[in-house]
Amino acid sequence: MIIYDSKKWDLLFFISLFKTFKYSYNMRQLARLILYTSIYTALATFVKVNYLKDAYQIDIAFFSLIGVILSLFLVFRLNSGYVRWWQGREAWGQLVNDARNLALQIDTALSPDDSKRRKYFGRHISNFCASLVWHLRDDMNSAHYILEPDEPLEAITSLNHQPNKFASYLYKEVDSMHKNSWISDFDKLQAKYLIQGFIDVLGICERIKKTPIPFSHSAYIKIFILIYITVLPFGLADMFGYLTIPAVSVLAFAMMGIEVISEEIENPFGIDANDLPTGVLADTIRGDVYEILDVESEMGYTVRRHIIRKEAEIFH
Repeated sequence: MIIYDSKKWDLLFFISLFKTFKYSYNMRQLARLILYTSIYTALATFVKVNYLKDAYQIDIAFFSLIGVILSLFLVFRLNSGYVRWWQGREAWGQLVNDARNLALQIDTALSPDDSKRRKYFGRHISNFCASLVWHLRDDMNSAHYILEPDEPLEAITSLNHQPNKFASYLYKEVDSMHKNSWISDFDKLQAKYLIQGFIDVLGICERIKKTPIPFSHSAYIKIFILIYITVLPFGLADMFGYLTIPAVSVLAFAMMGIEVISEEIENPFGIDANDLPTGVLADTIRGDVYEILDVESEMGYTVRRHIIRKEAEIFH
């Protein structure tokens, strides 16, 4: 995720935008689309000015009316993409809170000398978050866990849905603690409620990931933009001449840019420049949980080492 100072409007800020070009899907995609649009507009303007100047004229008011209609569709399109992005962020914010609360409850329930169970919960809360990161990216082969000595890695990596397994470990350990009277009935219910929150977050994220914007909706807007940009040079050429080329390019930048941005943020769990920094959030949870449980951090687990360079670019 690109982290920036939204209050900066100086020249250095706009120069720094070019630093993110290689990281940003929407910048690269938009640059190609504007290039193609400029080439087409130049050809269309040349034909209109030199061969079809007196053949016909299109009232500019027609394009104004169509532009208003198109802008309404684009506003809805961008909002639908941003809502999905923000729902993903809210879900991960809830996971951060639930993980901390569960760690605080376990810290209160366990003896300070019970380092074995403290590490157990620290590991598997962290493992759940790490598995969720890679589960949402469809790249479970990149996941790294810290397991108990009697837990073979193959038993985890062979599963199609690894986050469920780590949630199961947490549920079973809470039940075991209750059966041995180490925690009260209330503590058991509260702990299970927090673990259930993990599963709720998992379900929300899967819903966002596996339910794309309907194809007909997205395709209709793309076709609408394409038709508008295709006809526009023939309507502006009589008035603007060859200035039609930059004029159409600017309009295309605005319209296509909204569509491209919406495409990128509607699935916010990847490693594109504007996706959510889920790996960093998982790493933050790991650090907080180990600190709350007062056990030595096991840095071999860290998510940050594997993906921080891909998902975060900071500039000023």
